[in-house]
Amino acid sequence: MRRGVGMIIGLLALCTWALAQPAPDTVLPQRAADFWRLVAEAPTVQDSQLEALFSASSIERIGRDGLRDLLGQLHEDLGDTVVKLTPTLVQDQGGSQLQYELPDGRRLGMRLTLEETAERRIARFGVRFLPPAVPSVPALEQPAAIADHVRAEAAAGRFSGAVLVARGATPIQALAVGLADRVTGRANTLDTPINLGSMNKMFTAIAIGQLQAAGRLDWTDRVGRHLPQLPNAKIRDEVSVEQLLTHTSGVGSYWNDRYQSARKQIDDLAGFLATFVDEPLLFEPGQGNEYSNGGPVILGLIIEAISGQSYYDYMREQLYEPAGMTHSGHFLSTDQEAGFAIGYRRDESGQWQDNGDWLGLRGSAAGGGYASANDLLAFAQALGDGRLLDRATLEQLWQARAELGPDFGYGYLFGTGRINGQRWVGHNGGAPGISADFRYYPDSGLTIIVLANQDQAAMPMSEWLNALLTATAN
Repeated sequence: MRRGVGMIIGLLALCTWALAQPAPDTVLPQRAADFWRLVAEAPTVQDSQLEALFSASSIERIGRDGLRDLLGQLHEDLGDTVVKLTPTLVQDQGGSQLQYELPDGRRLGMRLTLEETAERRIARFGVRFLPPAVPSVPALEQPAAIADHVRAEAAAGRFSGAVLVARGATPIQALAVGLADRVTGRANTLDTPINLGSMNKMFTAIAIGQLQAAGRLDWTDRVGRHLPQLPNAKIRDEVSVEQLLTHTSGVGSYWNDRYQSARKQIDDLAGFLATFVDEPLLFEPGQGNEYSNGGPVILGLIIEAISGQSYYDYMREQLYEPAGMTHSGHFLSTDQEAGFAIGYRRDESGQWQDNGDWLGLRGSAAGGGYASANDLLAFAQALGDGRLLDRATLEQLWQARAELGPDFGYGYLFGTGRINGQRWVGHNGGAPGISADFRYYPDSGLTIIVLANQDQAAMPMSEWLNALLTATAN
């Protein structure tokens, strides 16, 4: 099962970008060139080529097939473009960054951490699109500037979906562009449910926070307190709720062959668990940090065990309904009545293809649910007025437990950071045909929502909007 390229290119690519913080190194440009040469050759990269470029620890952590998969995803999006370019080496708070100017005007950033051996192989890597230069726009002109930018990106084929930015409950700009269904011609609207990818993780965090605030669990609880029959003693007896919330449990993900073969039948969290529960931990609990999709699945099962409801019913009754989110849910991919947007990505010939073959039957507590732009604004309002959770508990969720880069950290399934000195919390999501970003500024009430039904579309848009709207106090 291919992981979405949003796991590599995106704000919350925790296992790659944020942890790759190298010091200046004259070998970096050469290793970067070697990396992009393999991307250009994907998917025919041989094991010997991987072993020559990547450290043994990175191969053990990601796997040969995982590395080949990531290189293949980059190849599908970028082909052999980058290997032909000469990067600029930039020093910033995070260390050394290689920046590439792509022919279409986008900028790509890359960080590498090299092993301290004579071979200087790649130990960690991170790749993401960099935000474009943002003009200074007076507050009164921002709505028109945002509309012009969104429509220009849509006309260029780089964005399809919905954008909603607001201060408090008052929208600054809200518009939808592109098609939710390219076959029928159905248009995207602000009420169209769009796949959130990993953004659902923060909803799972809210549910766990509700149970903690009600005294029904504690952050330090071991999994076995709530799931005594979990068929993995290591997870059951040694992993805590807090470690699952912070990606420090050692639990991996369900993107494996078992999930691949069963994804069109799995419609509950127990089915997701069965695909990975017997796999060994990536590291001892609490001794590492690796982005996990399996961890939130276990949290979802804890929610089920405590509440006596399915995860999906709990989310509907305790989050969507109280927040007024009427176009949200973990819809079955076969549901013809749900009205969700179909996800699209370009194939190697440049033609749009829907992501139906890639999608599973249903998403999990780690991601794959749907929400509309209007619903996410309602969610932001519910965060602000305490309908979902008291502010003290929210602040616990939002507290950075891992500092992953300059002005960027990760709390309890929430990303958190600062842009132009202003604090945001939220999450993003990315996969084939899926691209989404949500940022809420709890100190000012600013909310920025970008949902796209094509991959790699949301983050460049969101970075532009966040830079624009935090540039000055408006």
